[in-house]
Amino acid sequence: MKITAQQQRSIFILWLLVVPLMFYIALNYFPAESYDYVNMAIYLAILIATLKTSIPLDRVSLTLERWVIFSLFFQYGVVAEMIFMQIASFVLLFIMKSPTPKAFRFAFNSINFAVVSIISGAIFYIFGGPLSEMSLSSFLLAGFLYASAYSLINSSLIYLFFKWLKTDTSGMKKVIVWDYVSSILLLPFAITFCLLMQQFGSKAFLLIGVPFLLVLLVASNYMNSNKMSQLLASSTVIGHQLADNLLVENVHLTFIDKIKGVIPYDSAYIVDLRMGENLVLLSFKEGEFRSGVANRFSLPPKRSESDGLEVNSTRLFLNRKSIDALKAYTFDPSVESVMTAPIKRNEKTEGFLILTSHQRYAFDDVHVKIVDLLTGYFATAVEKARYYEKTVEKSVTCGLTGLYNYRYLESKLDEEMIRYHTGEISTLSAIMLDIDHFKSINDTYGHQSGNDLLRAYADLLRSFRVEDMTLARYGGEEFVMLLPNCEKEDAIEIAEMIRKEVEQTKFKIIPDLSEDREPIIIDITISVGVATMPIDAKDGKELLRNADRALYIGGKQAGRNKVGIYEEDDKVTI
Repeated sequence: MKITAQQQRSIFILWLLVVPLMFYIALNYFPAESYDYVNMAIYLAILIATLKTSIPLDRVSLTLERWVIFSLFFQYGVVAEMIFMQIASFVLLFIMKSPTPKAFRFAFNSINFAVVSIISGAIFYIFGGPLSEMSLSSFLLAGFLYASAYSLINSSLIYLFFKWLKTDTSGMKKVIVWDYVSSILLLPFAITFCLLMQQFGSKAFLLIGVPFLLVLLVASNYMNSNKMSQLLASSTVIGHQLADNLLVENVHLTFIDKIKGVIPYDSAYIVDLRMGENLVLLSFKEGEFRSGVANRFSLPPKRSESDGLEVNSTRLFLNRKSIDALKAYTFDPSVESVMTAPIKRNEKTEGFLILTSHQRYAFDDVHVKIVDLLTGYFATAVEKARYYEKTVEKSVTCGLTGLYNYRYLESKLDEEMIRYHTGEISTLSAIMLDIDHFKSINDTYGHQSGNDLLRAYADLLRSFRVEDMTLARYGGEEFVMLLPNCEKEDAIEIAEMIRKEVEQTKFKIIPDLSEDREPIIIDITISVGVATMPIDAKDGKELLRNADRALYIGGKQAGRNKVGIYEEDDKVTI
């Protein structure tokens, strides 16, 4: 939760007004038993040991120290209980990590516990009295009312506190129920421990204190183990979901989306490490946005050994001061926690996962273990997807030019027909391009030289590729461009631009049939044909056939180095 400066000033002023007054009332109006400092030291030791275990519930952590506090109150009165709760407030600052400033947390807890102590203590004395003057039945009744008041008043103050901070309180009902139930369940331990301390002194610690702490330790380990098991189960599911993706981009997006369920991040970035030093941002998600340019993070083009980015282990930076250790990496001012994790394949770091949060101490050791597991799944899924993409690429691309082949062109043309008939696109233009006198180039300089020329020519065509265009090698020296939503006039303009560019380009080849094999410069020209749906064709095959007719009638037969435009009456515009 974000605490404003005004709220911080208000809570500190309230502390000065409330806490000293509560202590004054306790010292002057509530009776106190004589203190046994050895026993009180035992109480303090048990209190601190118990505070180290808590049950997280929404935004509030339920601690099990109340049986110690209740027992202390029954035996030594309100003042001792208040002092111990102030100590507990201070200890909790370091045991429980929270994005809320420590001074603010202490001030609120101090006020809360002081008020709770006075009111619940008053209820105990109203319905009971000093412990030495009560019967057991009166003690049990007064103790029950005391514990009930303690829990309900504490929950009410927390609820009002959240309301004051304008924080969501929808989960408070669950918190109140658990707080009350745990207080009542702990009450018998408090009463028993108090009576045993009166009877046996510090030896009662061996009868109640030690067994309780041992049970608490077992329960704590079980809870942590259960939480880890749940996270591991979720991680395994994520691993399967990653493996189901056959495209690298989908693996990235699935990974970023799914880890949100096990690690509380606000932004996530996948960074590629190339040649051991070059850094490239591959994918990211900032809030709900995962496209465009990253706005909350920037990184240097190269990493250095002292930049804070560890290549062998996951690191946590849990406050703004520690984030400064990531030199040359810029984060949004709202970022309070950062986790950096290497992504390894075959024991070699090939990239990084960087997670950020607007909360301090947002990540912990459990998250580190989960991230280490998930990045392993991610690296394996990426490798699998890359292999699949390469396999697919080989089956749909021309090995010589790297452009799509005829097989891919056919399938893409079918897709474009579906898009046309469903209204996703309104037109589809086809440009067919053929190198003039290519056979004579092969005969004069050799087939290897012809291949070199085709590669250079394909590179030139790539420079004209625009969004949504399909560029493919049709066969031999013929190439095709498919342009969705491109009007015929625009396609003609593109075709003419390409024709002129080829005519003006000097192509360098090494004659394969020459003995000295010295590079030479040759000039080539191309003939081009243009046709457009729906005015020139009714389906994809007819579109290509008519573009081919335009090429030969308006290009080759018209003298070559021309753009032929398909017309129904076979007239050609040049």
